[in-house]
Amino acid sequence: MKKQKAQSGFTLLELLVVLAIIGLLASVVIIATQSARSKARDAKRAGDVRQIMNAMEQYHIANNVYPTGTLSILSFGPGTNIDNPLALDSAPNFVPQYIAFLPVSPLPADGGCSPNTGLGNNNYWYSVADDGSSYNLVFCVGAQTGGLSAGVHTATSGGIQ
Repeated sequence: MKKQKAQSGFTLLELLVVLAIIGLLASVVIIATQSARSKARDAKRAGDVRQIMNAMEQYHIANNVYPTGTLSILSFGPGTNIDNPLALDSAPNFVPQYIAFLPVSPLPADGGCSPNTGLGNNNYWYSVADDGSSYNLVFCVGAQTGGLSAGVHTATSGGIQ
């Protein structure tokens, strides 16, 4: 009678089960990462708008008007540090005196915030009354964040609606 030699190793079924478990865990991690990225983009948008609003108010206190003109900040591109993009008419030294640089909306756009398709999407849109007495900064968040519901919002000197 021959003794059978014990073979060590994994069966094909065991390997397939391990691969399936690894694939499942990887998909859960990817989904969690996407959610965190989306929340981070929306938090950045809300923070950017509050930063711009603070600079607008500081400018208004010093000059008794808001910077005039209209602007789609995304049109200057991510990371752009232009000397004075809001100084279209009467806003000398807005950048860097009141704000170090104009923040740009984070990419990629998410939720209802489509890039470059118009007012309130992934851009920060700024406009001011002709006499410089009020301004509107329109922006969009993809999901509820920091007390803001998903969708288009307008920041004014009175707050964010």
